[in-house]
Amino acid sequence: MTRDRSNPDKSFTRRDFVGLAMTPLVLKLAACSSDSEERSGGPSGSGSIPSGSVLLGLYAGDGASALRAAAPRLDFSWLKSGDTVLIKVAVNSYFPHPMTTSPAGVSAMVAELKARGAGRVIVADQSGVEHVRASSRGRHAATREMFERSGLVSVEPSAELHFFDDQPYDSGYFPATLPANHSWPRGMYLPSIVKSVDHIVYMPRIGAHVLAGNTMGQKMAIGWLRDDSRHDLHNDAEQFYEKYVEINHTEEIRSRLRLVVTVSEQVLLHGGPDVGTPYTMSPVLVHASTSLVNHDALGTSILSTLNQLITTVAPGVLPYNPAYAAVINSAFAGGLQVATGEAGPWTSDSPHTEYVPHDWQQGISSDRALAHGFALSGGKPAQIQVVLDGAALDSEIKAGIVSHGENLYAFPQNA
Repeated sequence: MTRDRSNPDKSFTRRDFVGLAMTPLVLKLAACSSDSEERSGGPSGSGSIPSGSVLLGLYAGDGASALRAAAPRLDFSWLKSGDTVLIKVAVNSYFPHPMTTSPAGVSAMVAELKARGAGRVIVADQSGVEHVRASSRGRHAATREMFERSGLVSVEPSAELHFFDDQPYDSGYFPATLPANHSWPRGMYLPSIVKSVDHIVYMPRIGAHVLAGNTMGQKMAIGWLRDDSRHDLHNDAEQFYEKYVEINHTEEIRSRLRLVVTVSEQVLLHGGPDVGTPYTMSPVLVHASTSLVNHDALGTSILSTLNQLITTVAPGVLPYNPAYAAVINSAFAGGLQVATGEAGPWTSDSPHTEYVPHDWQQGISSDRALAHGFALSGGKPAQIQVVLDGAALDSEIKAGIVSHGENLYAFPQNA
């Protein structure tokens, strides 16, 4: 095994981990080789990766330096001088990265977009209903506070911050144009700002999720929804996974979504979305694609692999379990742990249907969100090309990714 366990400040092995649910430990992703050549044969940073492939880059330094190292491999050909770009981040709560998107990674992306000619760069989200609500009755708390406490406010003033809950309940949202044969019989409402931007870049995080199993780019789309649409998602929950995937395939988002980039200085194992096991990634992991579902597929396999390697769960952390996920969702839709205040009870016009869980860690074909994402994107590909960059990938990590991915990923032959 090639992980460095000699660091005196981080001398734990995965068997030593007990009772440290909020303490970040270091997990080495790179093999011992110092070779920085890109694994598909060319020098690191030698041009953007093919459309639909997934970059898996391992870079020294922090999230900002990792994003800068990965940027030459990303396709920015869609960006024209003066264009407006909205970066959709994941800020479910006030907890820092990896419970939220990496501020360092976002700051570097803002700088990259501006250096390439972008006009306005907007960083936007609305936090989860456990923390922030903006209903037809009133408002409880504010996403700006979540940005401030999590550290993402640091991207200001380089970027413009936009919070959906700062907008009026009616005029701040519009009825989305959903894909054919969708799972939203009452429709859904998206923030009006979507219509005013030229491009959207997703910057999720890799995290476990006690209710959904995992949270990455496709699930991050829940942050777009108006308060009543969020309740509809959880209350009429039989098609829970299909519903949140379809947010990304509304005409207004699909036609603007250009790139999905995750900068993982840490990942969140066990539990989630706000409490779990933060693990420091060494080197920093960047994975990215022009395809949202391909990006999430590889991210899901990475998360599953790390969850399997780090098996001890601290007391008080509740990992995802299909046996009780439906009960948790029903309680949540009924208002358990949901903020109220002036926003009032969390309601919608939806009937209640039972959430149907999936056993996503059994393999990529068991993940309902990925299955629906592939279906809406033209079908599951025969293979997803993985482009390795930076440091060489640890062989045990790679083996876990390949196993969970059920041989869907095409790694370079010399990797």
